[in-house]
Amino acid sequence: MGTYNINSGFLSILLIVAFFSCSEPGDKYKTSGSGLEYKYLKKNSKGKTVYVDDYIEIKFSYRNNKDSVLFNSAEIGSSIKMRLKPSMYMASFEEAVKMLKTGERALFKIPADLFYKETKRTNVPNWVKKGDKLIFDIELLRILDKKEVLKEQEQLKQKRKKEEEQKLQQYLKDNNITAQPTMSGLYYIETQKGNGALVQPGDFVLVHYTGKFIDGEIFDSSYKREEPFYFQQGKAEVIPGWEEGFSKMREGGKAKFIIPSQLAYGEKGYGKIIPPFSTLVFDVELIKIKK
Repeated sequence: MGTYNINSGFLSILLIVAFFSCSEPGDKYKTSGSGLEYKYLKKNSKGKTVYVDDYIEIKFSYRNNKDSVLFNSAEIGSSIKMRLKPSMYMASFEEAVKMLKTGERALFKIPADLFYKETKRTNVPNWVKKGDKLIFDIELLRILDKKEVLKEQEQLKQKRKKEEEQKLQQYLKDNNITAQPTMSGLYYIETQKGNGALVQPGDFVLVHYTGKFIDGEIFDSSYKREEPFYFQQGKAEVIPGWEEGFSKMREGGKAKFIIPSQLAYGEKGYGKIIPPFSTLVFDVELIKIKK
């Protein structure tokens, strides 16, 4: 989630200003036993209590201590459906949500480094200083039916898998690739025969590669970095598609790996680099094997 762009229109600015201006009543923040600062904006004594592993629908936004809006769920569809994950840390985003009942809304001050590291599971931005807090405005709309959520997720998963397969077949057709996949689904195409030893489990392998999405966009290249990549075969240091592909190569060889997502980063993807259900194409060169 990048920093919110306040140049997205006068109406959008008014909405954000209203969102925060109506959420700052005169009463002061209170502090929970864990040290979490909070201020209720709307209470609901008849609301339902939320528990860890519940699937919930919330609206939320957060800003830094300079009042810059960093995220607002209204900008991406007004609400977020999510599973409330357990957290072993105090004063966390998860603890804040657990303090709400359905129909309630509150402000929370959450340590910025904790939110990025433990909730978003990403690197802490450089602008975050020790002790900085983010101000969250969270409204718990409802607790969702777990079976329905899981059913929707499975339907979406199958849809994405079907779309990936369609794109793969179109790629093979457009590039006149007639090679058949292995039992796992890997397409291995040798482009230069190696004359050295065959890669064996436990070997240390030095390679060059260019990684592309199926539309041809390059997402990584050791050639561009001018630095070969080094890994140990058979130790799960690389994706399964690489393990299988390099097991077929000899020192000095070159090949193309077409790797469906189930042999790469699957339905979760890899951070902001690899989207979920991405077939990856690698042009690889096996430079050296060290036994």
